[in-house]
Amino acid sequence: MLVALGIRNADIMTLQDTTAPPLVFSHFGYDTGAYDRAVDFWTRVFGFGISDHGPLGKQRICFMTRRPFEHHQLVAVSGRDPAQPTTVADLGFRAPALGELRRIAARLKGEEGVTGIAAVDRGVSWTLHFTDPTGLPVTIDVDTPWFVPQPQAWPLDLQADDETIRATTRARCEDRAGFCTRQEWRAETEAALAASGKLQPQATPTVDPLPPDAGPVFRNDFGANGGERFPGVSMFRVGMLAIDLDALAAFYETELGYLVTGRGLRPAVGAVPAADVVYLTRDPDQIAQLVLVAGRPAELPSSINQVTFRVPSLPALREVCARMYDHPEVDDYRPVDHGNSFSLYCNDPEGNTIELSRESAWYTPAPSAWPLDLSLSDEEVLKVSEARCHSVPGFMMRADWKARARSQLLDAGRLEAEAFPQQG
Repeated sequence: MLVALGIRNADIMTLQDTTAPPLVFSHFGYDTGAYDRAVDFWTRVFGFGISDHGPLGKQRICFMTRRPFEHHQLVAVSGRDPAQPTTVADLGFRAPALGELRRIAARLKGEEGVTGIAAVDRGVSWTLHFTDPTGLPVTIDVDTPWFVPQPQAWPLDLQADDETIRATTRARCEDRAGFCTRQEWRAETEAALAASGKLQPQATPTVDPLPPDAGPVFRNDFGANGGERFPGVSMFRVGMLAIDLDALAAFYETELGYLVTGRGLRPAVGAVPAADVVYLTRDPDQIAQLVLVAGRPAELPSSINQVTFRVPSLPALREVCARMYDHPEVDDYRPVDHGNSFSLYCNDPEGNTIELSRESAWYTPAPSAWPLDLSLSDEEVLKVSEARCHSVPGFMMRADWKARARSQLLDAGRLEAEAFPQQG
């Protein structure tokens, strides 16, 4: 299998010595039984731009983003039975301040189909929970300056002033074993990740915008939101329901290098029932990038269309592909050249689709897909892909796409929040 992936004998010792593949969380996609409503909500209410959309066999797929470095952060795919509940346990966003959390809560209360709005104090964050009009559970966090072992949940009154909320949260946290400042937790976690070879900060590269006349790249009406600001949030976490919580957590720990940062019974919040959870990260700036939640019935098919992890090079892609091919409970391997990226799709032990992806230097309108042969050399893979991309209408360099996207997102007030000052 190593030879089939293009890994030569000289590379095998390196693979054996590597404790964790070099990857970061990139984007997330889910199957929905209410495709049009989902796309409307995320673009109209949350400000996502449609970077591409089109047919996917008998289904439809929509790629959405507010981050110009990512062609898509959120992907909605049609075709799921509307009667089937989702296996998405959380779509998590981060907001910069309590004032923004209040503004979002007020906006959501006027949105048809949004249910289960509830605020909770988790000690590490002030969190707004709600369910979107298609039944997807969503959270928005404002980080606090403190850490207490997770999960935790106390009532949060967003009508109280910021000073009262901060004082209440700090008093609660100081009363819990394991309390420390967020900086102390970060330093300890960074050291643990670095020592185990798992450290992968989720850094977003800088993209310089082009002048507004550089040409459109988004597929939806990119006007302002009727004069109202879009939510000042950044997407940063996903959650999945698990059939066997411990076994699935062990897979993401062992094979993808995630560190468990919390485990236990999460109390019920609003419409979200109590459940055992596991929090995982590879970035010390995020207590949880992945959340696994117990309670998925074994007979319920996964609605996770893609959890995508970005790798920095083609050799790194081969490395992590080798791990997946060699795992006895991973299946349905699909190596694909998207033009925009080189990817391996496969299913984790519970049927959730993982995408392992290396970004290319080119852009072609999505969805595009050609066979990917990783047994070729890097030079051969790039040569074949570049020739394909140049033949596609709409081709441009990926750097130009990103710069145009940033210009449009800025002009329309849709660029995701980029600064998250620590609360004090």
